[in-house]
Amino acid sequence: MGYLFTALAVLSGAAKGYFGKKTSGLITSLSSAILFNAVRMLICVPIGLFAVFISSGSFAAEISAKQLLIFLLSGISTSVFVVIWLLVIRRGAYMLVDVFLTAGVIIPIMLCAVFFDEPVRANHAAGMILLIISAYIMCSYNNKIREKLDVRAYALLILCGAANGLSSFSQKWFRYSSPDAGIPVFNLYTYMVSSLLLFIIWGAIRIRSGSSPRGGSVVGTKQTLMLGAYVSVMSVCIFLNTLFSTAAAGILPAAELYPLMQGGGLSVSMLMSHFLFKEKINVRCVIGVILTFVSLLMINLIKL
Repeated sequence: MGYLFTALAVLSGAAKGYFGKKTSGLITSLSSAILFNAVRMLICVPIGLFAVFISSGSFAAEISAKQLLIFLLSGISTSVFVVIWLLVIRRGAYMLVDVFLTAGVIIPIMLCAVFFDEPVRANHAAGMILLIISAYIMCSYNNKIREKLDVRAYALLILCGAANGLSSFSQKWFRYSSPDAGIPVFNLYTYMVSSLLLFIIWGAIRIRSGSSPRGGSVVGTKQTLMLGAYVSVMSVCIFLNTLFSTAAAGILPAAELYPLMQGGGLSVSMLMSHFLFKEKINVRCVIGVILTFVSLLMINLIKL
């Protein structure tokens, strides 16, 4: 079942990525990116409440202090990830961003080794080094087909991957500390924390700027309707992605789960970037993707 949950997480994540890429063309500022994701997370809350009710027969869910800490980590890292992803995907090639997200698996692997005694072998270390090399090559690929990225863009890419890695670790931490707790509970509180945090930050930005809190993200009725449709679909996709990835985290070890999930996502992303986003696949991209796959194989399959 762990592999089935992983596959479903990859597919729902790919759908989320596709609509996120389409949405990025309608987002014009940091404030509008924060507002968009705050609304998206807010839509996920009633979905999460419904899932909790279906799984436990009640809308109430008691949480411990440790669980609250996990939910805060998950909500904060998710908030950082979704906002930065929406900003960097506007400037960077889709494959570049995806490789940086893949490199983010280094974080849950290392943290699970420290906190949960999941071993990091020589093949894991070699694979992680290759992930870093592949990310460097993909930066060169992006500069060839898109605008050259500056230091700020690279910093955002690294932060995006790190936030994604911390979000993945929080799922594993929840499954280790609360094996009997329902997965929908984790999803629900993640969405609640993320939505609340993003709305607070957005409100603070608008108050500080002295502007009317309208977001300034879209122009015209047609664009507004498109954005609303994208928000709704992405909300369902992010709920399914979190649900299936958290379920898989309770079955597969981190060194197997996250490389599989990111490797599968990378395969789907390459197809989307070429056929749907019309991004040219050149030699550098192929080399970067091959190195990424090799690193994932080293982490996942080869035993040294």
